[in-house]
Amino acid sequence: MTRAFVEILILVINALSADTLAYIAGVIQKVMNNMDEAEFQSFTKQLHKSMHKSPYLIITAELPKVAFIPYFIIFGFSNWWFTAGAIVAIAASVFVSKPIVLPAYKMIYESLKSSDVEGLSEWRRKLQTRNRFRAVLQFVSVILMVIGLFGVS
Repeated sequence: MTRAFVEILILVINALSADTLAYIAGVIQKVMNNMDEAEFQSFTKQLHKSMHKSPYLIITAELPKVAFIPYFIIFGFSNWWFTAGAIVAIAASVFVSKPIVLPAYKMIYESLKSSDVEGLSEWRRKLQTRNRFRAVLQFVSVILMVIGLFGVS
């Protein structure tokens, strides 16, 4: 396998992850915004639990991080743009998604009562902001990888 081929494979999987995150932050969030608080809480619980069981989401979220290990061992860090994209993708997962976004889902359905309209409204806004931020970071990583593959003109 050539370096370009491996980079394209990693890029495609990373782009699929970015697309899924954008779908959740956009389309799914709009649906959640149109629900009353009790429906929102119930839906959030179902969505969160389904996300943790989805082979597609698990593969697109974790495979790029796993693929970076042999990639950097074999090819090194000489493609600075691609490396920057990898760092952003890993940072988005490790420092944003795992400690900030995913716990927000759990907070909504475990710690708040369905009658807590104000609390659920506040957390709905927080979840929307966090999901959007995570999606943007993932797209930044994709853009950096594309620049690494095709250069800047």
